[in-house]
Amino acid sequence: MLRFTALAVLALLSGCSTTGAVIANSDFTMSAGDKVSLPDASTLRYIGIANDSRCPPDVMCIRAGDADVLFDHTGNGSAASRVTLNTERQRSTSLGKWHLELVDLATRGAAPVVTLRISAGNGTVNP
Repeated sequence: MLRFTALAVLALLSGCSTTGAVIANSDFTMSAGDKVSLPDASTLRYIGIANDSRCPPDVMCIRAGDADVLFDHTGNGSAASRVTLNTERQRSTSLGKWHLELVDLATRGAAPVVTLRISAGNGTVNP
């Protein structure tokens, strides 16, 4: 029974990581472990969230809170670099000639779905 459970968990985890191509100027969603190809052939992998202090659903909070959303970005032939977006302080960043924007982060949980947008960048970073 334990062996069957371990195999089932492994099968579920292997299904978490997907690869797809992202189209510029459109929203796309990712789950933790997903990896996508950006328009310049670099890749972005959604690692997960950290420091999640967002207010839980159905709770009245004085402050909404925030969360860090973690990614690894790998350019053509380069090592992966960690990219961190924050739901309040830094919702976007530049990835080379591209601009990555955090559109939405699903409610709290172990691995919330993130919605992003990639567009042609101009070298600026917006809060």
